[in-house]
Amino acid sequence: MSTRNFIEFYREKRDYHKYQLEINNYLNKIVHEFTIAYKGITNCRIREVFWDLVDNRINYDPRNWYHVFANLMGKLTVFEILFVEKKINKFHKDARNEWVGYLAKLLIPYEPMIPNKFFVDLIQNMPIPDYESVIELYEEGMILFNENLKEILSDPVISPHEKILKFKAYFMNLFDVFLGKCSFLDLELSRHGETTHINSLHEIFQLNNSNKRTPPKLLSEMLIVLNHIRNAISHGSKAGIVHFKEKGVRVKDFKRNGKLSFEHFFSFEELYDYYYLLLIFLMEFELIALMLSLHRVIRELNIKYNKRFKCSKCGYENVVFVYPNRTNVVCDKCKTRYRIIDNDKEIKVPEEELGGITK
Repeated sequence: MSTRNFIEFYREKRDYHKYQLEINNYLNKIVHEFTIAYKGITNCRIREVFWDLVDNRINYDPRNWYHVFANLMGKLTVFEILFVEKKINKFHKDARNEWVGYLAKLLIPYEPMIPNKFFVDLIQNMPIPDYESVIELYEEGMILFNENLKEILSDPVISPHEKILKFKAYFMNLFDVFLGKCSFLDLELSRHGETTHINSLHEIFQLNNSNKRTPPKLLSEMLIVLNHIRNAISHGSKAGIVHFKEKGVRVKDFKRNGKLSFEHFFSFEELYDYYYLLLIFLMEFELIALMLSLHRVIRELNIKYNKRFKCSKCGYENVVFVYPNRTNVVCDKCKTRYRIIDNDKEIKVPEEELGGITK
């Protein structure tokens, strides 16, 4: 589980209470997705923990899965708040949702077999897979982040040539870290029967094909443009990225045979949008890892504590989550209450209450 308290981090930057109604509705929607698959989750309890953490009434405990769930919601809801406040645009919001959904679709079938270390590395944003090489990229990135790329690209005083140089440095650093994460994902999937691909976005995500690995159209197009920008930066001798006063920044990419494969004019604002898109894609590895590790914890708790229940009064059958210290179960149909007398072993109820719960 993540030791990072996202709620504490974002609480200093965003007013959660300003959007309390919207957050509660969004929280109910997300929790509902979990309750479809698992027992023992209640909206009201997660809402309570979430707002207690927001108001600093309790300390975040990464070993408590209710806290982790609320923490996940703290990260998810901030993105929605940013959209409402027009701090991010629909392009980034749609791209982020597509990306998270795609990563979940890739990983969920293999989640029971994936070791915890894989999720820990993604959650903690460890430099992977080649530590020595990627740590150098992280060090370079720390130097670059001392400046604000958005401010640089929008500053009318700074020359277009200097802006392009800065953009190239920022984008290439982030792209290489992102590609490392994608390769790490591909390597893990290859351990569970998937094909291992070469270190290329087109290969890892099968962008030139149409199979189960290929992302949805919108996401594929975005990944392809990101890859073209990266290639254009490396094509300095072919004038891959050049500024034209009237048209903006021309980005050109070429195939191995020298044939032009991509040409497009971007404004500096649009270039920043793609840099920010790359940043979103990189950071959401952490989100999906946290989400799937939470799935794992709840699934394992369900395996341990889910038990069959049959009401002898109305005949209703169900599976109930009998956690330690739970004292009773109520039939969802006729509302008859049954007292649990032993929830560590096979569960029984007093005969006079009719019916019972079994493994």
